[in-house]
This record gives sequence, structure tokens and C-alpha cells, in this order.
Amino acid sequence: MFACLLMIAGSMAFLPASAQSKMDGNEVLFTVNGQPVTKEEFLYVYKKNNPDKQGDFSEASLQDYLDLYINFKLKVMEARAEKIDTTEKVREELQKYGDQLIKSNFDKEVLEAAALKTYNQMKTERLVYHVMIMTDKNTTDADTTAIIAKLNAARARVVKGEDFGKVAREVSTDNSYPNDPGLVGWITTMQINDENFEHMAFSTAVGGISPVFKTRFGYHFVMVKAERPASGTVTVEHILVKTPKDAKPEQIAAAKMKADSLMGLLKNGAVFEDLAKTNSDDKMSAVNGGRLEPFGVGKMVYNFQEAAFALKNPGDITGPVQTSYGFHIIKLMERKPFGTYDEMKDEIKGKIERSGEYAKLRSDFVANVKTKYPFTENMDAKKAVYAMLDSSFLTGEWKMPNMESMQKTVFSIGDRKFTEEDLASYMELNQRANRDHTIDEKFGKLYDQAMEQTLIEYDLAARNIDFKRLLQEYRDGLPLFAMLEKKIWSKGSTDSTGLANFYEAHKADYMWPERVEATIYKVPDATTDKAVRKMAKKNVSDKDIMAKYNTDSTTVVTVKTGLYLPGQDSNVDNMNKTIGTGGDILNADGTITFVRINKVVPPTNKTLDEARGYVISAYQDYLEKQWIAELHAKYPVKVNEDVFKSMVR
Repeated sequence: MFACLLMIAGSMAFLPASAQSKMDGNEVLFTVNGQPVTKEEFLYVYKKNNPDKQGDFSEASLQDYLDLYINFKLKVMEARAEKIDTTEKVREELQKYGDQLIKSNFDKEVLEAAALKTYNQMKTERLVYHVMIMTDKNTTDADTTAIIAKLNAARARVVKGEDFGKVAREVSTDNSYPNDPGLVGWITTMQINDENFEHMAFSTAVGGISPVFKTRFGYHFVMVKAERPASGTVTVEHILVKTPKDAKPEQIAAAKMKADSLMGLLKNGAVFEDLAKTNSDDKMSAVNGGRLEPFGVGKMVYNFQEAAFALKNPGDITGPVQTSYGFHIIKLMERKPFGTYDEMKDEIKGKIERSGEYAKLRSDFVANVKTKYPFTENMDAKKAVYAMLDSSFLTGEWKMPNMESMQKTVFSIGDRKFTEEDLASYMELNQRANRDHTIDEKFGKLYDQAMEQTLIEYDLAARNIDFKRLLQEYRDGLPLFAMLEKKIWSKGSTDSTGLANFYEAHKADYMWPERVEATIYKVPDATTDKAVRKMAKKNVSDKDIMAKYNTDSTTVVTVKTGLYLPGQDSNVDNMNKTIGTGGDILNADGTITFVRINKVVPPTNKTLDEARGYVISAYQDYLEKQWIAELHAKYPVKVNEDVFKSMVR
């Protein structure tokens, strides 16, 4: 997340101690050191965090949660007072979680709509032709002017009725299909790697001619010849008889002859996959019997694509089909209709995010936000932060200096102020994400990102109460978590003296109930059982009994003595705490177990080590209660009883 999500104490908009009973149209339920908490906020978290009490608005239930929420707000206030949220670790966590939350909500609202729009556009395919003159980095302004003039003249010829193919053959630098000049092919949305070309291809009327336009390849105008519903995808196998790039007529004829002979073999019953493995010049697919990945229109060269989609039934074969690669024999394996939105939405969203369209969605969203709410920028404050940066910023090692005196607003949106400190913090946290050549370039990118993210967040929060509240939970919860770690949790486990003193004062709380000391014997057979029982009767030690029967590699007899609580061992429980040796217990594997109760041990104190986990937990609770009492003494809490009673039902 970015600096606006850090919102340290210096940049939070706290109301004064004399806060009105109304804030933004919401009644103030209570204040902590003058900071108001509204009835609306309290009810939101009460309902969210008490799903089993959705209908319980009794005074007792509300009072219990009010006490908890006041304590929560006290802890948050102390965390901010101690500037826990200014530590690098906490700021990084705030940024990480905030960024995820903002992106998730932005995508849900904006990307989802864009994906659905794209899906609807993908339901149709268009057959497109173009005339192009390519440009490159050496193209001058004078060259560009001449190119545009030449294309406009060519376009005028087509508009007047001259054959498009004739004009394309004479003017276009794209000679991909010499037998069908100007052909681009059937295309769908998000297929052409240029947004301008796609826009013109789909905004020009069927049968119409577009104006001249620029792409990253050069300048064009397009003709849309036809439109049809989306074809879906096909999966095919093919056998390729390759021809050289500049093949001579005799080479083409020889390749055609070989392809015809392979086609003849197939007609006489040869297995397609076997021929592909031994004869196809497409070595990548040959190993799989010629099988290609599923594809839609625009993914393959035009002639191959049209032949593949013309096949109707799985198993149908066509060919030889000539392309710029050679001659193909094609077998249809499967065809699938155009998918549903649910089937395709993840792929579409991924394509949008990887394209320039996603950046445009965000920039358009931000531009709209600037018109919806009052927006201002302070260039002097922006320059003041820029002046702090040095060469370490380029290597990602820059450290933010003390910013207490740097609290001027860099930009604001509505009532949100983004300060010099916020901007410096954003620069420090995000400097490693960009590898730029100049400080100016890097600063500019990060500044734009910070502003964009802030404005998106502001608008989402203004319209989505769930987003706003969850964002605030992050801002409050992450610093509070770090504060509890420092103040309570780590102290509870590392303060050995305090823990020992607490244990001594409360050791009566950590007692073992009555237990029995029992020895459990396990032997392989009745003969051994009889011998071991005699040794046990003579009080031979567990160690000596096992030494008599066991070796380093073989265990025949096991003997285990210990203290047992009820429920720990059913065989021990069956002795009913009776001192002495019990009868034989035959195990499923044929071995024999018997138990001897040595003594009944009355309730005793657990040692600190035995009760450590429980003692630490109780000590932490004790520390937290002490801390809360200190916070109540430090920060005054005022509850508006009338507002509280208005919630009771």
C-alpha cells in the first residue's frame, strides 16, 4: 500500500476534544481523548464481528462489545502515539495489504466491467484488410508527412471505387499475402498487438474504410470486409512438407508431390499420427503425432486457419493446403464453440492486465475522480520532497529523514490530504520497484503512482462502506498488532523474572489433579509374561528387565513407568487406581500387556516448566489488563449515553 494508507498520527484528521455530537451526519457514540467514534461505525463492526448476534441489540450485549471496542480504540491511539506505524516493517505491511485491498476492489468494479465488455466484443469476428506504410526510429517528420499524404491519396482511390487489392499491391509495404493483397484476416478483440489498430478494425462499419491512423508499426487505413459470430476454437493435427523461404518453382512442385503422396497413403488407410511422426517437417508437433494446441481465428496463417475451421467433424482430413511455410495436411480432432463468460473471464482479465488497457482504465478512473471531488496540488511541497533525494534513491537505498517539520500538503482530494511526509514515505518504500536512469524520471513515476492510488482509494471509500471500513481495520489493526507484539506478547514469553514472579503468585492455579504412578509391561508371549511378572514382583528395575530380553537391534519387551491422568491410557484406567498388578491383556498382534499401579499421587503444583504455556498466556492477559487500565487513566473516554440507548432494542 502507499503512504496515504500509512496515515501516521501527524497526518490523521483528529477532531478536537470538543467534538460535536454529530460528525459527517453521524451521531458520535463515544470519544477517546477527543477522537470521535460514530454510532454508524460501532454498529458496523458490531454486526460484522458478531454474526451469531445479528438480532441481539440488548443493552447487555451492546455494552459488552462497547467495552471491547473502547479498549481497542485506546490501544490504537497508543500505537499511533508511540509512532509504531512509522517503523519500516509496519509501513511495508500497511502498503502490502492496502495495495491488495485497493486492487481487489478496483478490479471488482472496473476490470470486471471491462472484461465483460471485451467478452461481448469477442462474440464477433471481422475480416480485415489494410494498407500500411511501415515506419521506424529513422523516420523523420518530413517522411511522416509524406507517408500520411500518400495513404490519404490511396484511401481516396478506394473510396472512389478502385479495387482495394490493386491499391494495396501498389502502396502497402505489407506483402504477407501476395495473392490477396492487404489481407490481415479474421480477427477478434484483444488479438492484434496494437490498441489503435484494434479500435479502428472494430469501430469501422462493415464494408467501410477507416481514416488513416498510426500504430507502433507505422501508418494504416483498414477496410472491414465482413463480420460473423465467433468461431470458437479447433484442435487439429497436421503434417507439414516444408518449402524454403525463397523456394523455386521446382522445389514447390516437389513439396506438393510429396504432400499428395502422403495424402494418398492416408486415403488408403495409413495412420495419420504415424505419418506425422515420420514425415512432418514441423518437428515440434511431429513427436505428438502432429497435434497442435487449440487455437481460434487469427492465431495461424490465414490459409491454414480457414482450412482448419472448414472441417466439420472430428477425423475429417483436408489438404494439401499451401501456406508460406509449405504444404499442410490437416486433421480435425475437436472443435469447441465460443466459451461462456465464466469460462473465459480469467483469461480476458489477465490479457487486459498485461496490456496497456489496464493502465488506461486506471488513468481514466483517476481523471474522473479529479472532476468529482475538489483536487489541488502544491508544486512547492512536491519540489521540497524531490530536493531531499540523492543518488542513493536510484540504487534503492535512500532513507527518509526526520519529517516532523515536513507536513505541508502535496496534493489533496476532497478532505484527504497527502503530505510531504506521506510522499517521502512512499518514495522510500517503493524506490526498489523502479530501475530508472535519473532521479527525475524515477520520482515522477512514483509520484504519479502515489497520486493515482490515493485518488482511487478515496473514491472507492466514498462509495463503498465495506471497503472503507476494511481499509480502516488494516490501518488500525496492523500497527496495533505490532504494538501488542512489543508490549504484551514478546514480553510475556521473554520476561523470565516477571513470568517467574507471576507464577509464584498464582501457582495454586496450576495444579495436577490426582494421578497414578503406573508401569506398563508389553511382552511377546505367555512364557515371557510369566518370567517378567516374577521380576516385577521382586521390584527389578525397568532398565534391568529390558536389558535381559532386548538387544541393540531387537526389542522383545517394553517397560514404561510414568504418571497417568484419567483418560490417558485405558489399560491404566481399568485398574481403578488399585495398587498392584493387573491381569493379562491380549493384544491384536498376539503380544500381552499387563499394568502395575505403584501408587496414587495426590494433587500437586505443576512446576513452571510444566505449566509454562498456560502461565505465559495468563501473564500476557495480566499485562494487557494492566496496560488497558493505564490507557484509561491516560486517555479520557466519554460515552454519549443517549446515543448508546438509542441502539438498544
